[in-house]
Amino acid sequence: MKKDLLALTVGALGASAFWVGASCRATAPAQVSTIVRPPPPPAIEPLAQPSPPEAPPSTYLEVAPGALDPFYASLDHAEEKDAGARTDLLFFGDSHTAGDQLTGYLRHELQEKYGDAGRGFVLAGHPPIRYYTQRDITCASTGRWSAELGGKRHATEPFGMAGVRAHSDDKSAVAWVEPCATCQVDRFDIYYLKTAASGALGWRIDDGAWQSLPTQMSAPVVATAGSGAGTPGLPPGGMEAATFPIPVPVGHHKISMRPSGGGPVELFGVAMEKSDPGVIVDSLGVVGRRLSHLYHWDWTVIGPQLTARDPALVVLQYGTNEADDPDLELDTLAKQYDEVIARVRQYAPRASILILGPPDMGRREAGKSCDHMPAQPPLADGTPAPTPVECQWLTPPVLAQIVDVQRQAARRNGVAFFDSFGAMGGADLMDGFFHQEPALAYSDRVHFTDRGYERWGQLLLNELLAGYADWKERNPAARSR
Repeated sequence: MKKDLLALTVGALGASAFWVGASCRATAPAQVSTIVRPPPPPAIEPLAQPSPPEAPPSTYLEVAPGALDPFYASLDHAEEKDAGARTDLLFFGDSHTAGDQLTGYLRHELQEKYGDAGRGFVLAGHPPIRYYTQRDITCASTGRWSAELGGKRHATEPFGMAGVRAHSDDKSAVAWVEPCATCQVDRFDIYYLKTAASGALGWRIDDGAWQSLPTQMSAPVVATAGSGAGTPGLPPGGMEAATFPIPVPVGHHKISMRPSGGGPVELFGVAMEKSDPGVIVDSLGVVGRRLSHLYHWDWTVIGPQLTARDPALVVLQYGTNEADDPDLELDTLAKQYDEVIARVRQYAPRASILILGPPDMGRREAGKSCDHMPAQPPLADGTPAPTPVECQWLTPPVLAQIVDVQRQAARRNGVAFFDSFGAMGGADLMDGFFHQEPALAYSDRVHFTDRGYERWGQLLLNELLAGYADWKERNPAARSR
């Protein structure tokens, strides 16, 4: 497993990728991978190292006045079991959220405490993102599908809010998804794209009869900036993001989709929800991506999808891949945070916004050449020779600068910021996390084990819920029903 996670540093798949009979975990053809809800994680003992600073800050969650109030008010409605109460936490991010260990932990804990409103948004069929190991779902696809993955060379827009657009005109191709065996839904929402040349989308619930959904635009769109009228790879005439709700009797169900003729179908994903008061956590991370990708993608498609999700909290979880970007310009990054925050506010005006800073990461100055250096003889007193500085796993200096850009962007825009780097102990810790028993990090010194992600999730959740408790004390009138 460590070997698999090490490959995450290489990057993600992308652009046009074809698959036949593949599964959620990109295993052998014709296999289906099921990811079920894990049991509650065991309590995690305090780390033996490093020692906490002499004067630790009281909190690593910085909140501008009122910045998290909409989220807290929504969570309060869910806790009080108000009819229709729905608290969706939507995470844009990189591999730290693509794997769903961090977001899956938060989903489990919040739903246990405040109610389960459904699994939320997932990609349909076999997703073209390596390590898209979402919990609590089963998914697969057959036939010939193609997928566009944002950030890969030659991929064509639009990618949608989860960074992917799957398309096919093969009538034998089927993509399906269902929640875990013990998970219930009472509505599926299909997120798809309308174009002038789109055909009919066939869908069915469980083993029921196939239904048909026309996905062709009713009228061409006049070419304007951002309309998608000239998008490479798509027919002329514009495009429009759309959502199709399918109510079902409450219970466990599976949705299947296929092209039904008249042209290709373009799918972004499916949301699985319940009408019960509670929490949803949408994990939209894409391996290897940076905030700049989200900034450059087509928000005439992402924006309406975000509006349809109606999140209570939008989280921007980036920073790790920025630290590996040799062309990173901090001033540009700061401006992109300002713009993305403005777009989120435009399309999700009721949502709170949280910038989730990156955790520590380790890098060796001499890189892989360190693996081939001859062992050094012990010192005269018999102690092992110290590792040369160029082969020590140290935090890249730019990471602290990225964290500062995020913190200042949060302050400048009046949103919340969580300092994951500081909360987890600070610099130069990933090698120790890897060697700890049981390990908290993998050998790439970038990604965490499940235990490490649970620790990160605990630190974030503890501070969010402490702020929620404080909000309830300060707002008794708002809580009177």
